[in-house]
Amino acid sequence: MTHLNRLRDVWDGLAEQDALHAILTDPAKRQGKWGIANFMATGVTEIGTVMNHLAQIGRLPQAEGTALDFGCGVGRLTQALAQRFSACVGIDISPHMIQEANALNRYEHCQYVASSSPVLPFDDASFTFIYSNIVLQHMPRRFSVGYLKEFVRVLAPGGVLVFGVQDSFPIRDISSLTTWLRKTARIRTRIKEALGGPGEMQMHCLSENAIRSALGSAKIVDVQFVNTAAKDFNGNLSYLPQAPISGYISKQYCAVKP
Repeated sequence: MTHLNRLRDVWDGLAEQDALHAILTDPAKRQGKWGIANFMATGVTEIGTVMNHLAQIGRLPQAEGTALDFGCGVGRLTQALAQRFSACVGIDISPHMIQEANALNRYEHCQYVASSSPVLPFDDASFTFIYSNIVLQHMPRRFSVGYLKEFVRVLAPGGVLVFGVQDSFPIRDISSLTTWLRKTARIRTRIKEALGGPGEMQMHCLSENAIRSALGSAKIVDVQFVNTAAKDFNGNLSYLPQAPISGYISKQYCAVKP
């Protein structure tokens, strides 16, 4: 079994247990306590925040084109993008997530695709806007780097790419060192996998140098600190004036293709 297929099985398992909580992991929302209306509303709010920021920096994408939501889950962000673009596609590694997304789909010009291939199943220059948030951090670096290259391939000339990653986890004290060692060891995940279970979601970091190399000809025009690693994130995206003083440092990148 390839690593991406194992990752697919992890997310399929999480989706079957509680798809909404697997995406927005508020401890108070476990066991089906996310109401679907409130959950989907967070996508509208998040996309609104992103589009307002893009307008401020003069990088609003063309609404007449097609948007891609990479790592779409049940369509929390895809449905919000469908309100703004002529066409919209959501893609996810988990077939169960895609099944849920199709059931929640309200728009004829929005479609969903399940894929665990490292190559995106789209033609070159297919999208005017690509968005991905709280997704790339859950896969090993070799795959996130590969998908960044794929984003550039399927992005149309003049298109806009916005994505979030966890940049780093600074070791500032004994507490942060302990947390880092626990996450690195992944003891619970390894035990579950050894027992034949689906395992748990992982967290990986991707440096700015690695991102700039992966994006190749695409030009990074904006980098922001964001709050996506905060325990109370819940889809309430905000831009931070500086890196947080503890935990993961999250960044959002905006790139354009010549």
